[in-house]
Amino acid sequence: MGDEANRPIKSLLTMDEMVAVLDETGGARVTEVADELDRPQSVVHDYLSTLRQLGYVVKNGPRYRLSLRFLELGSKERSRKPLYDIAKPEIDRLADESSSELVSLVVEEDGKAVCLAAAWSSQSIQYNTFPGMHFHLHSSATGKAMLAHLPEERVHEILDRHGMPERTPNTVTDRDELFDQFELIRERGLSYEREEYKLGMMSYAAPVTADDGQVLGAISVSGPAHRMREDEVEDELTNKLLSAINIVELNYGAR
Repeated sequence: MGDEANRPIKSLLTMDEMVAVLDETGGARVTEVADELDRPQSVVHDYLSTLRQLGYVVKNGPRYRLSLRFLELGSKERSRKPLYDIAKPEIDRLADESSSELVSLVVEEDGKAVCLAAAWSSQSIQYNTFPGMHFHLHSSATGKAMLAHLPEERVHEILDRHGMPERTPNTVTDRDELFDQFELIRERGLSYEREEYKLGMMSYAAPVTADDGQVLGAISVSGPAHRMREDEVEDELTNKLLSAINIVELNYGAR
């Protein structure tokens, strides 16, 4: 039996739509949600009241917003992953040693990349990256690093399901070209993303693997493209990145 529901529960789909509206707006009135979804206000009110009763939504005056219950659940689930506790000190250390870079720990879940942890140096540019953030695998350095080391059949499943949308004019959207990149990634042990996810940004990444070759996740170093292209910076950052990953893998294997 496939993973897709044969008869999706409509009420759950409606709930997801309302959660998405509250997420995008940062909070909204019943009338605003009803207008956005083209649903009767009475129906929207019942859904939001139920979500509030369950603790997933809070109400401030006439406006409803998402509660921190989502943070609680996500944090609990993240804490169940040994990779997070093992890698977090190395992520922080790598960020401290960098001057203007973002260091991210990313895993693959259900065919998408999910940021487990992100760290910045004290003088870093502020990046729009945060734990729990989901994004497509093909357009990021971490995603490519993981895809290159997954079974080919699994990669095709992911691309068939989620596609290869273009984030910037530099995003690789051709499957054959992407697989050609995988060969280079496996040869050099590093993945590069040059303004494919966000213009003006560049990333280096490498996979984190278990002793049996299982892909656990990937760690990346990202920064301004003009700075990351400098040869000395590239050599320094990639060496530090690979060293951090080696420590994570050793500690993961010894746990």
